[in-house]
Amino acid sequence: MREVITDDGTITLKNDKYNECYHSIEGAVTETLYKHIYPAFGVVDKKEIKILDICFGLGYNTFLAILNRPINSKLKIYSPEFDGKLVKSLKDFKYPKEFEKIKYIIDAIAEKGFYKDEWVEVEVFVGDAREYIKKLDKIDIVFQDAFSPKVNRELWTIEYFRDIEKLSPKIITTYSVATPIRFALYNLGYNLYTHPYDNIRKGTIASKKILDFPSANFEEKLTRVENPFYYEDKNL
Repeated sequence: MREVITDDGTITLKNDKYNECYHSIEGAVTETLYKHIYPAFGVVDKKEIKILDICFGLGYNTFLAILNRPINSKLKIYSPEFDGKLVKSLKDFKYPKEFEKIKYIIDAIAEKGFYKDEWVEVEVFVGDAREYIKKLDKIDIVFQDAFSPKVNRELWTIEYFRDIEKLSPKIITTYSVATPIRFALYNLGYNLYTHPYDNIRKGTIASKKILDFPSANFEEKLTRVENPFYYEDKNL
């Protein structure tokens, strides 16, 4: 994979198989914090927070969640990842300087795919995310951060989101604003919002509850879409 320096100076990789970077060029850390960590922890603040990180990739979502863990909250993070070799290589990845605080966690995950202490528990599952999520119980936060529907459609279908819905997440965060993605979430009864920050491209925030984020105004958009559709995975 080729290293790509993003606009905030942090490094991501470009995946040759999918021909996409793991993060937006606007910044690996910036995107992670403002599209996932800040909105999610702004909604969920409890003694034990369960997070589903789809997909683990370079681990920015998981590691920045740990670095920004709410005080007195225990994190349990579950993350599927198809590329086991990538996970093992992360012990040598050029993370930002602040990641040095949790280098021992990064090394443990690279070596064993698992880490646990009093405040943090991380499990990285190497395999099909669609099968993995069926084994999970209740989840508070979902970071929906797979490669785009253009190249990885199986992780953006209504059947997939229906399995996510069974986990009863309080909030789903994603970079995608694609109409088929929002239409799937809308059909499952989610309220759709967008990110309130000006320093990133807008994404989507979904929740069954009313949240204090700017509305995505999806119902109004539907009146202008002639044949709205969502992606399907009939073999799921």
